[in-house]
Order: sequence, then C-alpha cells, then structure tokens
Amino acid sequence: MREHRHTPNRPALADSVHTNSGMPDETASVAGEYVEMDTMLGGTKVSSQGTRTRSNTDDSNKLSASPHTLNREATLDDGQTAVVEDAFQEHHVKIEYSGSRFSLKKLWQFIGPGLLVSQALLDPGNIESDISQADTSGYKLLWLLLVAHIICIFVQTLAARLGVITGRHLAQHIRAQYPLPFAIVFWALSELAIIGADIQEVIGTATALHILTGLPIWAGVVITAVDSFFFLYIQRFGVRVTELVFGLMITTLAVCFWIEMFMIKPDAREVVKGMVIPRIPQGSVVQAVGIIGCVLMPHNLYLHSALVGSRKLDRRQETREGAIREAMRYFRIETSISLVYAYLINMAVVIVFCKAFEILRASGTPYVASLAEGATVLSHVLGAGSKYIYAIGLLAIGQSTTMSGTLSGQYVTEGFWNMPIKPWQRVLVTRAISLVPALIVAITASVHMDLLSEIINVIQAVVLSFTIIPLLKLQAYAEIVGPEFVFGKAARIAAAVLTLAIVALNAYMVVSVIPLVSPGMYVALVVVIIVYVAVLSYTAAFPLQSVWSTRALVDQAPAPIRWMFGRASLGVSTTAI
Repeated sequence: MREHRHTPNRPALADSVHTNSGMPDETASVAGEYVEMDTMLGGTKVSSQGTRTRSNTDDSNKLSASPHTLNREATLDDGQTAVVEDAFQEHHVKIEYSGSRFSLKKLWQFIGPGLLVSQALLDPGNIESDISQADTSGYKLLWLLLVAHIICIFVQTLAARLGVITGRHLAQHIRAQYPLPFAIVFWALSELAIIGADIQEVIGTATALHILTGLPIWAGVVITAVDSFFFLYIQRFGVRVTELVFGLMITTLAVCFWIEMFMIKPDAREVVKGMVIPRIPQGSVVQAVGIIGCVLMPHNLYLHSALVGSRKLDRRQETREGAIREAMRYFRIETSISLVYAYLINMAVVIVFCKAFEILRASGTPYVASLAEGATVLSHVLGAGSKYIYAIGLLAIGQSTTMSGTLSGQYVTEGFWNMPIKPWQRVLVTRAISLVPALIVAITASVHMDLLSEIINVIQAVVLSFTIIPLLKLQAYAEIVGPEFVFGKAARIAAAVLTLAIVALNAYMVVSVIPLVSPGMYVALVVVIIVYVAVLSYTAAFPLQSVWSTRALVDQAPAPIRWMFGRASLGVSTTAI
C-alpha cells in the first residue's frame, strides 16, 4: 500500500477514446498509467494535461455532453484533470491489480471507507434510538436491528459499486443525469437530511461535555462547532490518517459500551432469543420501522460512493474490468466487516440499557429513557463511574460523526454545484451550509429534542426514498456503468423490491408520526401522499440524460415535454434539436 501524491510534472498519457454510447472503445489503450475511464463522457477523450477534444461522433452527442448535462471534466487517477477535486486528492491510495487471488494485505488497502460510513449508524441519534428500543421492546427487536444492518450492507455496497465503476459519486451522477430544477430539489433535500443529522450529533456531543465537565448544553454546542473545524487539519495528513482517526473514535465507543455490557451481566439466553426469533411486541410497530430508518441514512450513500474514489485502480484497457471487479469484491468485504462492527456496538447499547431498565423497574426506581438521562440510568445501576464511561463513548462518536457529516455535506455540495475553489475555501463553505443551521436549531430547540428527533427521522425517511431510486436506477443502464457491470434481470427485480419496501416502510413511519386530530389534517395527509408518490414516480420513470443520445426517448416528444427534461426551450419547434 502506498499513498499516491500529486505530481505536477507527470509525463503525458495516451488518450482514452470513448464511443458514442459513452463506453470505452475496445481499441483504446493507455500504456503504463492508472487512468479513470469516465463512462459518461460520450465522444470525449481526455489527456493527462487536462485538455478535451472531440472524437468523430454524431450531433446527438453534443446534446449529451452539453454544459447543462456534463458540467465537469473527466478524472485521472491522480485527480490532475478533475474540476471537482475530493479532499484527499493528493493522498490517494494506489492499488496494484493482482488478479483474482485473495490477499489480506490487499484487503487492508481497502479498509477505511466502510469505517467512515459506519459512524452514521452509531451517531447520538441512533444511540438514543437504541435506548428507546431497550425501554419499549427490550431484547425482542435485536433480530430486526440485525436485519436492518444486513440491508444497509447491501445498499452501501451498491453505493460503493457505483463509485468504483464510474469514478464518480452519486451527487455528480444525479446532477449530470437530471434537469437543473430537479437536481436543485435533490440537493436541497440532501442538505436538509445532513443538517438534521448534524443537529443530533452536535447535541449528543454537547451532552457528553455536559456530563464530563458540567458545561451547559449551549456552551457544548458552541465548542462542538468550533472543534469540528479541526477536521480541516486532519485532512492534510491524507486519507489513511483520517480513516485511522475515525476508526479510533469508533473503537472508543465500542470499548466503552462493551465494558459496561460485561459489568452489567445481561441475560445471555434472552439476548440470543432476541437475535434469532423474529417477533414484534404489541405497540412496537412504529419503533420497529424506526430501527430500519435510523440505520439507512441517505447522506451515507453520497459519502460512500465518494470515499471509494480515494483508492486509485489500474484502469488500463487490459486490466480495467479485472481491477474494478477486484475492488468491488474487497469493498464488499470491507463494508460488511465495518457494518457488522457497527451492529455489535448498537447491540451492546441495547443490551446494556435493557438490563439497566430491568433492574430499575424491579427496584421501583423512576427513570427517563433518553440520551441525556442515559448517564443517570447507568450511574444508578453500575455506580457513578459508569456515567463517565458512557460520556467518553458518546463524546468520541458525537465528534466523529459531526466531522464525517460535514464531509458528506462537502461531497454533496461539490457534486451538485461543481465548485472549482481551493480546498480550505470549499470546506468552509460546505460546512457552513450544513453546520450553521444545525447550530441555530440546536441552541434554540435543545430542550425539545424528543420532538425534534421525530421530525429529523421523518426528514431522513423522505430523503432516503429520493436517494435510493437514482442509486439503483443508474446501475441499470449500460450507458452509465458499462455493459459488463449493468444490472441483470435478477438484480433489477431485487432492486425494485428493495426500493418499494424501503419507500413503503418510510412512508409508514412518516404517516405514523403525523397527528391526525382534525379533518384538515387528513386532507393535508392525502395531498402530501399524492405529491410524494408523484415525485417518486417521476424520479423512477425519468429517462437519464446520457441515454437520450442513443435511445431518443424524449426528442420525439412535443416541445413542452422536451422542455421538462431540459431538451428544448419553450420557443423551439417540436422537430429534433
């Protein structure tokens, strides 16, 4: 393993030529270099010096490569020609292709992106959900927590797959494939979800500081906001150092709760029954749906598809397919390991509080099942020192998820708006977009966190539906991922079933938290459902822009329809552009 640094005086590379379909021509060759084969720049060739020239293509390709559709350059493995540069472009890990033989040493090179993604499953909002689960259903939903993590492994693997195959992350694809107004809606919803997650993370970190130092919550919020910018400094040391720091923070949380789990001595038989026997206690349906909603995070899909780009593959024509398949296999393993690790931590939180609540109920001691009161509950059962162990774990994961959340916001904003500015300026702007509103809400509404958490969960559920549809749809077209990586029939059916299940579960969770106290509320709910279904249907049925040049789906429609899809102005006739 070695980190690949940017070399300004690098020798010129041979150009990689693309055909009209947007896929690399079989005759193209790149000698001795690692080149990102951009599957979306139909008819464009990109040299290592950052120049773009047109190959012999028909006029329809001009449409597919218009500034509206493709407002960015292709990317070489060292990021030399990229307009949108990721935070770690000068520290990419260069991966040598070694064939199909499995290697633990090679796996170690891929360890990292999954760890950063797994933090979202452990943020203070999820810990509060674990505490609520322990109070309302005990050990009985541990099996569902496991199922949720398995689904998450599948979905996050697909996000990584998209980034590995195309060399672009999900936000860039959505911006390239959907019209500008629709992309703006995607971006706004994604930022809203990130802001919601930031609120929970900032409050969780401030709560930990309050337990450890006695600082008021508002002061902890301010401190959390300030020290989150420490991430700017960490990024300077490269992706591997950043991954190591995050891994240590996750491990801190794991050690804290595993220590308390062994201290509290749970009932092992009940734990095993909860893990293997599917059952949903009466009155816990909403809680069960919420478990799945808390594990599947929309901004995690953007983050994961971007982070895999820090591993630079051998994409020469003769090794491209093998290198990509090898990377996908290792990322599947790495993602599975990371999210199983997250499950074990979440399980430990549920087990610790299940046993603690049992002891308090048996003794008649009143308690409050919340994140803020978690330290008090544990101190009653395990002694005063346990609250500090709890606070240390909460502080570590709260600070870690705050930093990874702002990194998600950075990729989302860059991907949608393609901001060619210096890294420190870019990070300040993108973090201001996601963190400042979170601070305002957190300071003014910290005493109403239960209601606020419900609202945030609803937002996350809505945004997830709008995020997972493009993720799965993009990989169903050969024009995007290539004929060798496109979804087969079975994968398409599985993706459709998964999408419908997630949309249905999230819709149920949204409906369940809306107070239907008057006829007007019922009417409003019906209107919201109609709009929600209509927009989701539009998202699913929308023909991707890179497909138009080869399939001419929209160009045959009347001008108003073509205008909706960004293919004509209202004053243009209905003849082909």
